[in-house]
Amino acid sequence: MENWVIVSVLWMMTVITGFSSSLPTATESKSSSEYKVRTGRQIFPGGDSCTFGTGPEEVNLCGWSHSNLSSLQWELTYGLNANWIGGPITDANDLSEGGYIMIETSSIPNISGRTSQSAVLEGPVHSPSSALGFCLSFNYAVEGLSPDKMRVLLHPIQNQAARYTIDGHPLLKESDHGADVVLWETRDSTDGVWRAAEVVYTCRQPHQIYLEGIPRDPSSLSRRYRGFIAIDNINLKSADGCPGHCNFDGGFCDWTNEKDDDFDWSLARGSQNPSTGPIMDRASYTHGGSNGGYAFIDSSFPARAGDRARLSSREFSRTGADKPLCMRFWTHMYGNGIGTLRVLLHDTDAKEDRVVWSLSGEAGNAWYQGQVPISSFTAFKIVFEGEVGKNPLGDIAIDDISFAPGACPSAPQTAAASSGDCTFEVDECGWSNVGASARTDEMDWERRLGQNARTPMADHSTGSPTGNFMTLSGLSVQRAGDRAWMVSPILDGFKKPRCMSFWYYMNEPFIDTSGPSLGGLKVYTRSITPSANDLTSMAQQINPIWRLYNQQAPVWKYAQARIMEKEQFQVIFEGVHGSSRANGFVGIDDIAYFEGDCTTIPGSAFVSEGECSFEKDMCHWKNTTWDPVYRWQLATITRRPANLPDKTFGAPVGYTYFDIFNQNAQGTPVRLISPVLSKISSNEQLCFSFWYAAFGAGESTLLRVMSLYSNAIMNSSSNDETMEETQIWHLTAVDLDTVRPEWRPAQVTFSSGSVQRLVLEGQANNGGFAVDDISIHRGECATRPRAAAKR
Repeated sequence: MENWVIVSVLWMMTVITGFSSSLPTATESKSSSEYKVRTGRQIFPGGDSCTFGTGPEEVNLCGWSHSNLSSLQWELTYGLNANWIGGPITDANDLSEGGYIMIETSSIPNISGRTSQSAVLEGPVHSPSSALGFCLSFNYAVEGLSPDKMRVLLHPIQNQAARYTIDGHPLLKESDHGADVVLWETRDSTDGVWRAAEVVYTCRQPHQIYLEGIPRDPSSLSRRYRGFIAIDNINLKSADGCPGHCNFDGGFCDWTNEKDDDFDWSLARGSQNPSTGPIMDRASYTHGGSNGGYAFIDSSFPARAGDRARLSSREFSRTGADKPLCMRFWTHMYGNGIGTLRVLLHDTDAKEDRVVWSLSGEAGNAWYQGQVPISSFTAFKIVFEGEVGKNPLGDIAIDDISFAPGACPSAPQTAAASSGDCTFEVDECGWSNVGASARTDEMDWERRLGQNARTPMADHSTGSPTGNFMTLSGLSVQRAGDRAWMVSPILDGFKKPRCMSFWYYMNEPFIDTSGPSLGGLKVYTRSITPSANDLTSMAQQINPIWRLYNQQAPVWKYAQARIMEKEQFQVIFEGVHGSSRANGFVGIDDIAYFEGDCTTIPGSAFVSEGECSFEKDMCHWKNTTWDPVYRWQLATITRRPANLPDKTFGAPVGYTYFDIFNQNAQGTPVRLISPVLSKISSNEQLCFSFWYAAFGAGESTLLRVMSLYSNAIMNSSSNDETMEETQIWHLTAVDLDTVRPEWRPAQVTFSSGSVQRLVLEGQANNGGFAVDDISIHRGECATRPRAAAKR
């Protein structure tokens, strides 16, 4: 096949194993009419762009057209229509009247005879590219439960059909889509936020670009829910407009050989030695054909074992705290003398290298895709470093370098600079259950195929039923509150903050009248110190960094959490079984680490100082007395007030309470003191929220929240009477139904202007209060209930 399409894929959130379009193969031409392609759209460089206009009178498709092979259609609209017909509230340029195209993914097509359950927009016909290639850039936004995926397809024109002309020359357009190539694909929601994407490709034939939006299958329950896929700011330009991307067909692009290494990288179309190196470039290897090149290190004479060649990118600006990149590339490492291929980040300020990816030894006579998260606090360059191995049969080749926004696990797993990254496709990457001897949990995590799971039916890494992820084991009988711990390998600490990203799935298909009860997913870090070197003491040393409870969504969702550990540490994923009787599901996939002082995603998963759900312990809240009666205690199966379930997910245990029956005990308060809360700002206000339930004789039962300010608060054993304390919340149970107690919300504002502790103080002589789900958030809040306002 002499004429072929060479692609450099920028962002495929899945491993694409087949490159055929979902469009049907047509047996007849669409039309015999002649089309005129605008000459101005064929000039490169110089651009071929479409912003879809502005306002109701000026929005337009810029020469793009709807395909009559698809059953749905893209709709031309703008932001002011968002609440009417769907789509983002602004275009990608933040204009409420800015135009864009959108597909409402809950729509059910009513056009018969078309097998494609998608919307396809056909671009104008473009002339063949040069060896340098084209760069296609665009913005996209995805939201809702009904979108399945979005794809960009390249349609080469080869056979005779409808007649086109370019600059007066006839061009025959064919409608057979069997040769279409997937340039780009994503299955992930952006939560309605516009994201940028780029893809580089070369094509020796006239061709078109297709934009395809695909909703979920009509048989899926999620298809009923409204959602959209939107596209804006399409721009086709010379490939040098996409920095860093390179398929090596037209040279090294903007990558350069360094001068201070031992030798240089070279370009080639195929190895001259059958015992090492690839026989063709990656695209030809995957699709067939004879067009395309790659870069490689020549390990033959005069190169010697240990010699290194460095290929360096242009300088990139520092990445944002929440804006890592994913670099994907293809590598070929075949030969008895294969050495090492490394990816390094070169700090251009400090002139230092950091290895982020490394692979050694022969990997077989095939091209394999690698990927690595890229992030840096400073400006940087990316360096591919090839090292010659033990003999001249050690050519190492790379091809199709591309970049995408967002983190990704290092692949293959053995190439990760530090252990912990994992897609779970091969194994658990060193993550493990803690074992029964540690006595920290009651269940296990297990690696499972999507096709063997109740839900989801596909993993996140591949989007396939044959993909793997981790989920809670269903082999044993679980009780509400049972936990499963999955522990990472020991990781090295670092001076700068790092971020861990992963994807989670938390779905409870049916929620009964008692409320959500799926359970929870939590993430902890645990420092490795000489005094904490065994798992039995782990529960006392863990630091929570992320947590979510109960139903979230029947789709994979992105998460990240900040890690600040200067010494060696481990990460722990904790799954908590709730009281759900509806076969809920908790899963995790695609764990990755990258450098950055990131924020918690989603924001609701942020863990504040002093937070506690009391599932297994007091979370460093402490009683002021060890008296077995006059104290706060955790609910148990055999000892809990009024058979009250916990608030978090309806379990019989998982909250704290005090219950006093003593006619002489009215003057004896029971106090539960929080951990030390750090000073944030003299002007910052915080909201302390919790849930409470009262039981017993309401006339004598009360609950107060106190704020303690004093240098002595650092010593929890200090005499409370010497501390400076302020009452900020006060409630008696006199107006509450204490016979049938129920959980009620409470909150109150306090200042973060100094280091302090909070105190829950209870009093009663025949009853008490239960408390659950304590949290602290930034910002003021109205006191609830109003009757509890300080007096």
